[in-house]
Amino acid sequence: MSSSEAVALAAHLHVLLRRKTGRVTDTEWMAQNADYAREVLRIARAEGDADLAHWADRFEAVMFPAPPAGAAAGAPPQGERPASGLAAASTYVGRLR
Repeated sequence: MSSSEAVALAAHLHVLLRRKTGRVTDTEWMAQNADYAREVLRIARAEGDADLAHWADRFEAVMFPAPPAGAAAGAPPQGERPASGLAAASTYVGRLR
């Protein structure tokens, strides 16, 4: 996630919330704190406004990106064998030279 992108989207969401609901948010904190961001997203979506929902979706996509489809946590990509730590390290170092 690009922090500048998160702050920019948080600022846009802040302006919309201020205009449409009168609520004031902290854009820097929204871009840094996941719990605060989730609460602001909940409030934005609770308003039932299409514009707020659209920007909430965009902000959520940047703050909480979905894992790639079909990727199991900790599983190697399909068709690849997990390399032992020593073999992986020697290959990596060998390629640096």
